[in-house]
Amino acid sequence: MTVARGQTPTAPVSDTTPAGTPTVAPPFPIQPPFPFAVGEKLTYEFSLSRFPLSGKLGELVLSVVSLDQAQPARAALVAQLKPEIGPCPLPSAGIAFHAQARTRGFLPALLRLDVRNEYLSVVESTDLGLLYNQRTLRERERQRLQMTCQARTDGKRVVLEQNGEGAVNTRTLPARGWTTDLQTFWYVLRTHPLTPGAVIPMVLTEDDRIYDLPVVVTPEVARIQTSAGTFRARKLELKAYESGFTRYKGSFLLWVSEDAARLPVRVQFKARGVTVTGELVGYTLLRPELRPERRR
Repeated sequence: MTVARGQTPTAPVSDTTPAGTPTVAPPFPIQPPFPFAVGEKLTYEFSLSRFPLSGKLGELVLSVVSLDQAQPARAALVAQLKPEIGPCPLPSAGIAFHAQARTRGFLPALLRLDVRNEYLSVVESTDLGLLYNQRTLRERERQRLQMTCQARTDGKRVVLEQNGEGAVNTRTLPARGWTTDLQTFWYVLRTHPLTPGAVIPMVLTEDDRIYDLPVVVTPEVARIQTSAGTFRARKLELKAYESGFTRYKGSFLLWVSEDAARLPVRVQFKARGVTVTGELVGYTLLRPELRPERRR
């Protein structure tokens, strides 16, 4: 994706406190109870459009799981990577998020795409700050394994990665004291009031890069119809900046249900003539009082 120099985003997130020590506090208040619970499951269907091609791209399943449920997947990856140092300890009261993504349908087959990825992230239970994540990325016969430990108070992260050759590469990279990743970003965003005109100063860490990702809450409300139901949803606009200064071209929009669950019901990304759209097609909520208001 091409990049262009832009202005510093509204309400940028600082890497450090005035004393120079990485801050571990989130950029806005995050307080339980959260609008999700262990057992929640959200299923999305993604499609791609680029003239003259369009069609179904694949499926994404997001789940909130307990630490006990997360441990087997973590142990399996440790056994494969065989790190020289032990993986970072998990908290006694953390929350884990699991994701599975895979391509499906005629269009991926036509484009010879066969992706089956699995993700696991663990966060602090108090402020949802990222502590640990792992990825198993498969594309046809190629596989990439990755494990990242966030040392929040030290302002660094340790990344262990294994590509197809089998060798494990270990890197120590700078980090924010508080951050999200692609799995946890959506859940943290759901904890914030969607006040029209507000700018939510999110932080996202992916691979080698750290992004300031201000989320603009627009005044626009739409009636979003999906196979999971029809939702009254607030439109949000995401603006990506790498380390606060580099703006990525393209539009990134998200529609979140205007109810206690604050479900992301549609996401859309446009760049270079390509439009990727994801829609909620099914959900399981373990807290009945958060059941969204939907209409057939």
